Amino acid sequence: MISSDLSKYLASFGCVVLFTGCSSTMLMHPPVYQQPIIQADSQYKYASLNWVQTQSLTSQGSQWWQLYRDDKLNLLIQQLNAENLSLKQAEARYRHANALLNVQRSVRLPTLGVEAGANRNGSKDNDLKHQSSAQFSAGLQASWVPDLWGRVAKAIEGQQANLEASQADLAAIKLNQQLLAAQSYWNIRLLDLQLTVLQQTEQSYARSLQILKNQYQAGMIARADVIQAETQLKQVEIQQIEQQRERNLQENILAVLLGQTVAQFQLTQQTAQFHLPEIPVKIPSHLLIQRPDVIRAERELAATHAHLGLAQTTWLPDVSIGLNGSLNNNVFSQLFQSPNYLWSISLSTVATVFDGGKRKAEIDQAQANYDEKLAAYKQSVLTGWKEVEDSLLQAASLKQQASEQAQLLNLAHENERVVTQRYNAGMVSYLEVAIAQNLRLQAEQDRLALQQRQMMSSMQLIAALGTGWDNDQSRKN
Repeated sequence: MISSDLSKYLASFGCVVLFTGCSSTMLMHPPVYQQPIIQADSQYKYASLNWVQTQSLTSQGSQWWQLYRDDKLNLLIQQLNAENLSLKQAEARYRHANALLNVQRSVRLPTLGVEAGANRNGSKDNDLKHQSSAQFSAGLQASWVPDLWGRVAKAIEGQQANLEASQADLAAIKLNQQLLAAQSYWNIRLLDLQLTVLQQTEQSYARSLQILKNQYQAGMIARADVIQAETQLKQVEIQQIEQQRERNLQENILAVLLGQTVAQFQLTQQTAQFHLPEIPVKIPSHLLIQRPDVIRAERELAATHAHLGLAQTTWLPDVSIGLNGSLNNNVFSQLFQSPNYLWSISLSTVATVFDGGKRKAEIDQAQANYDEKLAAYKQSVLTGWKEVEDSLLQAASLKQQASEQAQLLNLAHENERVVTQRYNAGMVSYLEVAIAQNLRLQAEQDRLALQQRQMMSSMQLIAALGTGWDNDQSRKN
């Protein structure tokens, strides 16, 4: 009897598949995802910089900021990793994606349910006699949807890709927040150095002004020289106000990145040295594939591919298997020994034969989404390559500029010395001295700003690669 019922079910099932397949492409299983292969150039465009492709280095991005050898920066980044609110949001999104994956995994397992009930009835006849009865029951239900077409596996694959994309997004946000904090920190240290220069210049200008006032009172110089010196001193004081305001604003930015209020955070002013890390001569191009944003784009592509596979198999019928069993008795103590039981087993198939083109539209939509994600993935790799090229070009250009700036600063010091001697000899006016001093001050500030730009450029290179690198291996090579 069971064999006959099974044969009838299989025959009915075959008819369902036949009808639903009449308007379909007869795709029985979702396609297998393959990561797109993106061809990269054999070497970087700026080959004269000796940056060539190699496969020997490995990424080491967890502690990249330690390359700058600044204890205070290390402490601030550790605080950021623990308290940054953008990171906490990304971590929550990752946990949410992990929970969704567990939901998808539970679909492939059968579901079990139990029920129990008690019912008591009573009546009164014409003789006013009371009659009552009790009924106890217990039951078990089980259902399972077999993954005949691989749709459940594909859904799990897609959600797994979403989880990995969320993980990559977390890494990208962490790197971005760390980079912002490091940039803000070095902006503050640059302003500290500039404030120190301005304070020293102010003291020097104040001494010169006092000397000029004494000379003016003695009738040795004109009032114009004193006014020039006072103007020059006032300009330096205004610059200090401006620089201090900018420092406070950068400090506020850093406070928020550390998850603190502005009132809670203060970074003590100190004189720090800009230490540029030694970047290895050879940087592997495959590190670009390890950038968090590139990984996220590729995983989003994989998840979209899974959605496309699900859309392509929506025409296939849904099959479910159910099992029900129940016991009942008038006496609760004998319920589980009772021969009064019922059971049933069911197989059901549901399919849509005609939907007015809805399935085809959904496939077209999924295909368009996939094509969009594919282009986005290629764009992320292309953008990453450009950012590395930009950083390499800037590194060489800024190094050359720093060398020229150092020579300019030496010339400015020499010019100030010569002009001061000429002024003391009465050969030139104090205006030329002021011009020479301003040129020297500007050259010093430009040198500091250039050093800070080199620091920023090196951090941008690390961010462009998505990681740091293993210095031990780079030394071996």
